[in-house]
Amino acid sequence: MYEIEIKAHVEDRAKVIKNLERFADFAGAVEKDDTYYENTINGKTIKIRIRKERPFTTKEIPDAPHTSAHKSVIFTYKRKEVREDDGLSFEVNDEKETFLTEAEPFEAFLEDTGFKSTLTKHKIVLAWHYDSAHLELCTVEKLGDFIEIEILSEHNDEKQVTEAQEKLLKLLSKCGVTEDKIEKRYYSQMLSELKGEK
Repeated sequence: MYEIEIKAHVEDRAKVIKNLERFADFAGAVEKDDTYYENTINGKTIKIRIRKERPFTTKEIPDAPHTSAHKSVIFTYKRKEVREDDGLSFEVNDEKETFLTEAEPFEAFLEDTGFKSTLTKHKIVLAWHYDSAHLELCTVEKLGDFIEIEILSEHNDEKQVTEAQEKLLKLLSKCGVTEDKIEKRYYSQMLSELKGEK
């Protein structure tokens, strides 16, 4: 499955929430703690992520349903790609995910097979669904607020990607965020730059 996605900086969080509530269905709130691992195998750098999620009940959304604090652990492997179109950046990622019962056994396996933890990221997410799109208002620790909009596709051919990109830009506008706020860097790159790494 391919993710076709954009993310953009959010300056007025309350305004974006108000706009989202007008057209999209609220899907819940979750805290996400990501640990990224890296290893070089046969000359190729392999990057993977283990995500620990904890739902919570948000006070930012009127009448938001109460939720349990049931935790999930998700293992993700992505083949990432950023595509430029008319000066705008879109991600087209080939993503593979599976749920784990616990993180610790897999983390021990990664360490024993040469993977090193390279980065951690904490993100607080409010999520909505609209049509075939998933929209997340994210607060990323050390980086601020972002809107992420994602459409899943079975294929990444030019026609499907172009159609998805057009839809993503329309949804970004509906959220009240302008195209000049689109961020082309990955969060991992932005966090590394904060630490002074290349």
